[in-house]
Amino acid sequence: VIAGPLGAGKTSLIKHLLDQKPANERWAILINEFGQIGLDAALLTTAEDGIALGEVAGGCLCCVNGAPFQIGLGRLLRKARPDRLFIEPSGLGHPAQLIAQLREA
Repeated sequence: VIAGPLGAGKTSLIKHLLDQKPANERWAILINEFGQIGLDAALLTTAEDGIALGEVAGGCLCCVNGAPFQIGLGRLLRKARPDRLFIEPSGLGHPAQLIAQLREA
């Protein structure tokens, strides 16, 4: 979970980590956007093999029903079968709520 307030550099950190991905690993990134338009996902769009991108838009994970997050996470994990998963919650979110939802998944 890569969390922090709006503008903290979460997406930049993920981009930096992607540059260091071992060629033999599959990675997945699940991004939570507060708005309906996924700006961070657009910044991370990549054609690189071994990287799958999922998005849960339309609300902060800690403020809305966890169903969209659970569905998005399940879909991404089934599709990508990643060795490593990064989750970037909205800058408005609270990591403790996200961790609680992950425990329920």
